[in-house]
Amino acid sequence: MNIEAKDLQTALIEASKQLECSVIDLEYEVIQHAKAGFFGLFRKNAIICIKGHKKTKKPHQEKAKKNQSENFIKHSQKNLEKNEHYKEHRESFQKPLEANTPTKEHYKVKNDTIFDSFHKESPEEKNIASYIDEIKISLENLLATFDFDIKVVQVSVWDENCVLIKLDGEDAALLIGKEAHRYKAFSYLLYNWLSAKYKIQPRLEIAQFLENQTQAIENYLKILIEKVESTGRVQTKPLDGIWLKLALEKLRERFPDKYVAIKQNDDQRYIVVNDFLKKNE
Repeated sequence: MNIEAKDLQTALIEASKQLECSVIDLEYEVIQHAKAGFFGLFRKNAIICIKGHKKTKKPHQEKAKKNQSENFIKHSQKNLEKNEHYKEHRESFQKPLEANTPTKEHYKVKNDTIFDSFHKESPEEKNIASYIDEIKISLENLLATFDFDIKVVQVSVWDENCVLIKLDGEDAALLIGKEAHRYKAFSYLLYNWLSAKYKIQPRLEIAQFLENQTQAIENYLKILIEKVESTGRVQTKPLDGIWLKLALEKLRERFPDKYVAIKQNDDQRYIVVNDFLKKNE
């Protein structure tokens, strides 16, 4: 029989479960090796053909093997306990409480340390800058496979959760595409890659497309803001992608005391603004 899984190890484990035998007892042939692809594209699973398996060991042999494993674990634990560094730490925790009673100064230093830890940047915030070179190299490798004349102009930290990516070149308009369909697709690809690998989001700028769209959104929102101030409520036209995000941020910033949320009708999404008490109407 054939077994397909994301990698060879997973396929072997699945085969051993189905045949109720050890992985080392399997007799198999690799039909297709797994490939990770690039940014999740062109990925291939591993496929193996199971020809059979060796005879399963007798119960007393399995029991003996299990006993050997347990003895090995116990022996390893004993060796760990003999380690001098381990003993020092264990003895320090076993000293009487009276002998380790901290002074007021000790409490002061410790509290300051705890207080500072709450105001320092999280590990992810500290490490975003360290991802920049790696992200830039990966982008350059990706763009090298394109037929477009596009280059990476800038990769930098935008905020604690976002990285700014600027691309430009003679074929910038082609990468944006008609009605920005390629821009949206490429943004979605970058989002899935950066979110999964680095837990951050991209802010993609191709030529001056994002800047121009941001200005267009702001001009559009001026009309909506005036309507909200006069009637108390408004509904935007259908928006998606970066435009939806930009409009939502701007309206929530402008109307913090109102209900500003995304609504969906079939495949279209839009933003509504009204009073909190009337949001269910």
